[in-house]
Amino acid sequence: MKRTFAFLILVCLLLPSCNSATPTVSAGPLTVQYTAAAAPWLADLYDCAGANVVTAEQRAADFLDPELVNLAIRIGQSANLTSAAYQIGSEELLVILNPQNPIKALTAEQVRGLFTGQVLNWREIKGSNAPVQVWVFSSGEDVQQIFDQIALGGSPTTSTARLAAGPDEMTQAIASDVNAVGILTRHWKAVNVSAVYTVASVPVLALTPAEPQGAVQELLACLQK
Repeated sequence: MKRTFAFLILVCLLLPSCNSATPTVSAGPLTVQYTAAAAPWLADLYDCAGANVVTAEQRAADFLDPELVNLAIRIGQSANLTSAAYQIGSEELLVILNPQNPIKALTAEQVRGLFTGQVLNWREIKGSNAPVQVWVFSSGEDVQQIFDQIALGGSPTTSTARLAAGPDEMTQAIASDVNAVGILTRHWKAVNVSAVYTVASVPVLALTPAEPQGAVQELLACLQK
């Protein structure tokens, strides 16, 4: 009898159900803010979140508030960045044209001239005799801030530039006008526009209000793989 009882105790010790489980991060809600340029990383974020329920909200870069959420995702660094930042990818910023535009490549000087209004007609840079139509994003968007800093050196864009509300509208504007020029990230580029200049490759950053722990730490580790 004693042997039987001892055997049962031994079996119980060996069975996972009889032992206290190794502590794991319990599933719970995660709140995320992201910019339009960072939207392509949402698919990976949802995959990495597992059983955690994610509530995601799109905001312009100037209105991201990492203190209010578990994670905020944007492209590129910011002079006002005070939160902890972790790189989860990289992104290229492109200058795009309509595929029917005879110009197939631009120089840094030509890009600056087009977007600041110094070049008003495509023939000035050996293109067609047609007026240039510039398209940009809001100054509050990370993609525009990076472009203004790197491509324009802080110079203002031309006052005749039209404003695209988002990547889809930018794509449609350039695709429907042979004389248009705009900017777009590599992940958003569609087949109906042509990339003629690469402005820069920039990091995709996940911002946290504090040192990440628990589910947020695991999420970041997964995104960085």
